[in-house]
Amino acid sequence: MVHKSTVIVGGGGRESALKYVLEAEGHKADVISDGQSALDFIKDDTPDLVIFGSEVALVEGYADAIRAKGIAVCGPSKQAAQLEGSKAFAEAFMDRHGITRPASTVVTPDSIDSYALPAASTIVLKADGLAGGKGVVLPESDEEAAATLKEMFSGVRNAGAGKDCVVVQERLSGPEVSVFALTDGSDFVILPYTQDHKRLKDGDKGPNTGGMGAYAPADILVNTEQREKIEAIIEATISGMRAEGMEYRGVLYVGIMLARERDDEPVVIEYNVRFGDPEAQVLLPMMHRAGVDIYELLASTDSTIEPSGVAKMTELKTSALTACLASKGYPESSEKGVVIHGIDAAYPNTDVFFGAVMEEDGVYTTNGGRVLYVTGYGETIDSAAQHAYAAIGDEAIHFDGMQYRTDIAWQIRS
Repeated sequence: MVHKSTVIVGGGGRESALKYVLEAEGHKADVISDGQSALDFIKDDTPDLVIFGSEVALVEGYADAIRAKGIAVCGPSKQAAQLEGSKAFAEAFMDRHGITRPASTVVTPDSIDSYALPAASTIVLKADGLAGGKGVVLPESDEEAAATLKEMFSGVRNAGAGKDCVVVQERLSGPEVSVFALTDGSDFVILPYTQDHKRLKDGDKGPNTGGMGAYAPADILVNTEQREKIEAIIEATISGMRAEGMEYRGVLYVGIMLARERDDEPVVIEYNVRFGDPEAQVLLPMMHRAGVDIYELLASTDSTIEPSGVAKMTELKTSALTACLASKGYPESSEKGVVIHGIDAAYPNTDVFFGAVMEEDGVYTTNGGRVLYVTGYGETIDSAAQHAYAAIGDEAIHFDGMQYRTDIAWQIRS
């Protein structure tokens, strides 16, 4: 194997997982927090590949700037990144290309006075712009819906996301599946399905978060007919972007709901333009354990997609499950500087990926909301869950105020 040099742009559990699998393959992997720092870094140390985990850096156009220097990039252009950067753009795009989605209306501050907000139980409010995974609100009352819309338009919520417009979307119900496709702009490879858990508490209760855990493969949730429709959605998205002069290269992440109100038809809930967090913490190490060459697969998105690992991915004998350990107060706030215990111990069939962690003189402390991701592996989801949860608790990894869900993969665990 020829060892390569890579730069991973971002900072969190997703980037920790990327670094882990690339180094396990024998490559050099530097994690750089943001697009400008990555651009500065490559002036002195030219990598073979730059992988974008940060949606912010993609929306700001840093993939274009680095590609212009002749360096291979896994990540879409600034134009293509609008699929995640603007909910309103994504809604209009899906309309143009006949992609199935919930009914929606784009509301602006100027139009709100003449708009009759539907009953809270029937809608989802989505702030236009990047909101760190926290710009989606399922209001529980009409009063909450009106107050949320007012906060979004004022710019005081989600760092200004939603100030210019908000998507009011029909609220559907059903299992959600995270679908990741790697594409060179024409051809694509769909990776094993995963399932994220957005709500803070067990039973899918509490506020939405950036993600409290995930598992893979989640293919059992999808039947043959649904799979064909999902593939058609991916094809329509990639060909639509190409037809509009926004060739999409990199990771395309489509959030799919199997909507009960539509006879379990797959509908697009959202687009993202990079690997998910925490989905990457199960998907990437699981594929690595199955013998998939992660570097070659990601690098091929900037030339001709390399499907050599596809056969291996369809024959995976490994399952993975990750539980996020979040700090006290998350997602509204977070405690920093809290000592983390048990992190140096070895836990069977388990990896620990760092999210918001500080280390000084061998002491690890919390440094934000989503602190750690404990990923367990096994032949089944049940055994993967057993390994992950055995590494969490008073006699294992813990810190004061720690929050985590005990029911990751509840839809399929026995």
